[in-house]
Amino acid sequence: MIDDDKSELEIDQGVGLGTIAAIVGALIIVALIAANTTRININFVVYKAHSVPLWWYTLIIVGFTIITDRVLRFVMRRRKARKNKKRALAD
Repeated sequence: MIDDDKSELEIDQGVGLGTIAAIVGALIIVALIAANTTRININFVVYKAHSVPLWWYTLIIVGFTIITDRVLRFVMRRRKARKNKKRALAD
């Protein structure tokens, strides 16, 4: 049996740009945690939390922001695809 796969061997090029960006991002997060050690009280509608570290609150807000962004992008992509599909069927 002949294998027609002509893929080249991967050459290890060392540390890539993505790895460097991830390390820098992690260092920034560690710096933010170290700088924001104060404790805060959270009163949001019916939710109340006492003596929560500011860095924990910041990470939660960043996480919710990322999740909201991903959901909105997904919805907008689907709407655009449906709109394009309707337009293609109408033509």
